[in-house]
Amino acid sequence: MKLLEQVLNRFHLNATIFHRARMCNTWSTDTSGSGLASFHFISSGKAYLHAHELKGIELVAGDMVIFPHDAQHVIADTPETELGAPFISHPIEKSIDNSTGLVCGFFDFAEDAAHPLLMQLPSCIVLKAKDTNGLTSHLIQALVAEAESGLDSSSILLSRLSEAFFIAVLRGLAKLDNQTGYFKALQDVKMSRVLETIQQNIADNWTTQSLADTGGYSRASFAKYFKEYFGTSVMDYLTQLRLSEAQKRLRKGDSVFEVALDVGYQSDASFAKAYKRHFGYGPGESRKAKVK
Repeated sequence: MKLLEQVLNRFHLNATIFHRARMCNTWSTDTSGSGLASFHFISSGKAYLHAHELKGIELVAGDMVIFPHDAQHVIADTPETELGAPFISHPIEKSIDNSTGLVCGFFDFAEDAAHPLLMQLPSCIVLKAKDTNGLTSHLIQALVAEAESGLDSSSILLSRLSEAFFIAVLRGLAKLDNQTGYFKALQDVKMSRVLETIQQNIADNWTTQSLADTGGYSRASFAKYFKEYFGTSVMDYLTQLRLSEAQKRLRKGDSVFEVALDVGYQSDASFAKAYKRHFGYGPGESRKAKVK
């Protein structure tokens, strides 16, 4: 999965832990509405998940739930508990009978939130500790140990472990059979070659025909397969990648002209026009909001 490694290496991925406590009595929580991907990790005890068609799914120590698209959900103490029930929380290191260790956080993908790999993830990913192995299993053990270590635990370390866990999950999804969309395209040798070529040579003057030739397709069959995998044309896909990369560069403070050339535009004027059409504001606004 060389291409997946290249894509993930360029991803903006930042996890923030905002809640870490031992939940007692009747309780429930819903962290949706932030616009960010959220996750919940059970470090001890048990809880129940309510989300769309998922009703009362039991979660136990080591289980994690990820909501890549900020879907509405409830994590609660019983299969029947509704959102809004009052609850009492204590420091997570405190030993309390019939309690649940709950760690909650956000994944911020910034400019990469619209990447096809993330956009095609399901609304809810349930990861059961009993079904994991290898690196993913070790990361779960590390998350449990760190979350339960009390005053010696580190939110920074929990955040970084969560990021590593998410990357491991994406890698695992890419290896599953019967995948669709981006992950299925990664398993297609010819299409994967096209995607890798685009990734490595984003500024080249590509056409549908030249990319079809790269993968060994006819123009018609390439357009058909690409649409099936991504739900869009290859040129629209290329534009999205170019402008997302441009946004990253501009927020670092690079000049508009330099970025325009580096992502495949012949002039800053044509680049600015495409940028505003895509984002709703010009490249200058992104430079003003550059990351310190």
